[in-house]
Amino acid sequence: MSPQLVRLLTILLLVLIHLFLYRVIRAVWAGIKPTRNVKLRPNSFIRKHRPASLLIIRTPETLHGQRHELGEEVTIGRAATCEITVDDNYASQIHARISSRDGSHVLEDLGSTNGTYLNRQKVSSASSLRSGDHIQIGSTVFEVAS
Repeated sequence: MSPQLVRLLTILLLVLIHLFLYRVIRAVWAGIKPTRNVKLRPNSFIRKHRPASLLIIRTPETLHGQRHELGEEVTIGRAATCEITVDDNYASQIHARISSRDGSHVLEDLGSTNGTYLNRQKVSSASSLRSGDHIQIGSTVFEVAS
């Protein structure tokens, strides 16, 4: 082999090693990065208005306790356009929707490949949510709280 080819292959190998190390460090950093705390309204405000429902992540452990407020309509999935993004290979791009109907929240699966589960039962039609319910999308589990 010519010396130029050896030099080029050496440079390419070094670039690949650096890219690999960058990805490893980024993955480790994402795993130890503290979760963002969501400030909740004082209880006096909640009592005067319709109670705000929350989704609290229970698993995976790296996201445990992360809170998401439920509005009129919330989509959950891997897509960046979803209000709640889930970094899970078993979640579809737009996996499920939670919408407000007649003063309560309703969960719907949006034709996902692996299904949406409410209290360990596969969701096949729109299902009402109550405080304490558990929603599973892939390996991510949410708890409904009021």
